[in-house]
Amino acid sequence: MFPSATESVSLWERRKVEAMSRIQRVALDLFDEYGYRDVTVERVAGAAGVSPSSIYRYFGTKEMLVLYDEADPQILEVLRTAGGGATATPAELLAVARSLAPVLITAIITPEVERRTRMRMRHVLTIPEVRDRQVRQMRELEEQFRVLIAERTGRDTNDLQLRIAVATVVWGCTGALDHWAGTDFAVPMQAVYTAALESILSAVEAVLG
Repeated sequence: MFPSATESVSLWERRKVEAMSRIQRVALDLFDEYGYRDVTVERVAGAAGVSPSSIYRYFGTKEMLVLYDEADPQILEVLRTAGGGATATPAELLAVARSLAPVLITAIITPEVERRTRMRMRHVLTIPEVRDRQVRQMRELEEQFRVLIAERTGRDTNDLQLRIAVATVVWGCTGALDHWAGTDFAVPMQAVYTAALESILSAVEAVLG
């Protein structure tokens, strides 16, 4: 039998994520060895066995080779489909988030992801243009989460409490990464995120009621 349209899209998305993750690993290794500014997109493409146009199509900019996080679309998809995608109250979504958080942390933060995130954070902290692009990336991610949560809860996308809650999640996770880097990565990433998400979810609960 032929796969359904949904299955085909899912397969295409999985292959896209796999390709982007592989390219990012190649890029980060090159940046670490030769320096971010001394490695061109063309050099990354050659080492990864793809065309430069493919890299720009996948990542958009050189900075996103550092900043891309494959966990972001995974988390968005979990929130989109949790509970069958039906309209839910903020309290119900928070309950789902609390129950799924430990599972997601364990599943997503593998040793390879932790190694790659350490490499990414070193460039974020030392390359101004990467740091600047990170701010734009977080604003884009904030909007994606806000639109999704508004759809799931039936709230207006400009709802003040919703804006504050989503900003708390996105920038709270960014703060957790900065904290982790500030310890020189001495604490396991899973432990940092477990503690951070508990604080973040408690704050969101206080905002949304």
